[in-house]
Amino acid sequence: MRQIIQTDTAINRKKKVVMEVVLLAVCLLFYLLFPFFDGPVWCADSASYAFMDISREPLYPAFLALTRIRGAGNAAEAEAYIVTVILQSLLAGFSAWYAGLVIKRTKDQSTLLQIAAIVFQFAVVLLCRFAAVRGSVYTDCIMTEGLGLSLFVLFILELYLYVAGGRKCHLLWTLILSFLLISLRKQMMITILIMGAVFGWYILIRNRKVRQFLCLMLLMVSVLAACKVTDRLYNYAVRGVWIEHCHNSMGVLCTLLYSSDAEKDNLLFTDETVKELYLEIMKQADEQKLLYAYAQGDWLSMSSHYADSYDAIGYGIINPVVDGYIAGHYDYTIVEAALKYDEICGEMTRTLFKQNLMPMLQVYCYNVLKGLVNSVARAGHLLSIYAAAAYLGFAAAAGYLILQKKKLKEMEMQIERSLAFAFIVMMGIVINSLVVGLIIFTQPRYMIYSMGLFYAAYAMLLYDVVRCHILLHGKKTSVCTGM
Repeated sequence: MRQIIQTDTAINRKKKVVMEVVLLAVCLLFYLLFPFFDGPVWCADSASYAFMDISREPLYPAFLALTRIRGAGNAAEAEAYIVTVILQSLLAGFSAWYAGLVIKRTKDQSTLLQIAAIVFQFAVVLLCRFAAVRGSVYTDCIMTEGLGLSLFVLFILELYLYVAGGRKCHLLWTLILSFLLISLRKQMMITILIMGAVFGWYILIRNRKVRQFLCLMLLMVSVLAACKVTDRLYNYAVRGVWIEHCHNSMGVLCTLLYSSDAEKDNLLFTDETVKELYLEIMKQADEQKLLYAYAQGDWLSMSSHYADSYDAIGYGIINPVVDGYIAGHYDYTIVEAALKYDEICGEMTRTLFKQNLMPMLQVYCYNVLKGLVNSVARAGHLLSIYAAAAYLGFAAAAGYLILQKKKLKEMEMQIERSLAFAFIVMMGIVINSLVVGLIIFTQPRYMIYSMGLFYAAYAMLLYDVVRCHILLHGKKTSVCTGM
């Protein structure tokens, strides 16, 4: 009898392994279909990464340099990056499969939730390829999202596994992925804030482990320090100078200029050179009606006007005006010119923070609201209503499980895991919206990092809601029968 049981166990274990291999193969093949049919896609920002522009973080330009096919044309030809997009696709396929595996293993071996998690990752890809204006998947694009979307999914999963199980290996991977993401794109500084919020809640507030929390904070600071050192090492290797990448101040400056009133705010400047440059920028922006004063309509219209104005102000006006001034007054190298650019824009930014910030606050609120919508749908009047309903349903399901958790001891651990995953995913969405909304317009490209994870977390919550309802209904039936 024991031998039969052992044989059955071995057969079941083998079936599970085969199933996981099949699912991994399906995920990899799904993502590989797109580079096969579409090939690499060259985008507006691709050249700055391919040619290692001084404004870019180190990881992606280095990745492109290592994966570009030599002898297949120059660095600006998309065909030279076929290996790049294949590797990006393989990483995306692995992250989708891993999402399903993690959810299955932490949710009572539910194959249903596993398949749902994978399908939600696929759905985001299909929306980008066939429903969005861009008409391409990010894994095919020569841009940071090609790696970033997958690495962020893995980051959230490893953070969840650490919170759920406390194993140090998952903490290590969480920190490594945070380092990679920040080195890929400065927007991913949000990973530090997400870890801070999650550790603050689970380690400090709930478990009251002050020493552990302080150790985690120290590790997070170490990640930031490592990112800064890596940035400087990269620029030293590429340009021979020990500096971090430049042009960081332009993001907030665009928003400050957009909401500025030139007649009042020019009086804030003490540096006459910066003041003249400010007035020239504002003059051109006013002529093109790119300022807050020209925004009209509801919050969607106003946030769209800001989004349309952002790049036009930054790349169409700030860069030509400031770079033109530097070129006309100094005989600088590329590095020296970039540092002078940062000096001028930094001074302009610090000065404009003294302006009346109420217009900027309104722009910020609308921008964050649009970011929250774009994180789960696409900003529009009907889809905004849908997004609000989705968030309310998400919160209602979580609230119901919190109320039922202590009543159903047999479900307590499963509910706790669903709530933990939901909390981490929501922290990712909210913090990303708050941070991106401050420095740039919240277009889908910057917001969809958590889209598939949101619906996977929603499925986990609803799965537990149904199970709780069945258990509670069964208990009531038993009581009635006993009476």
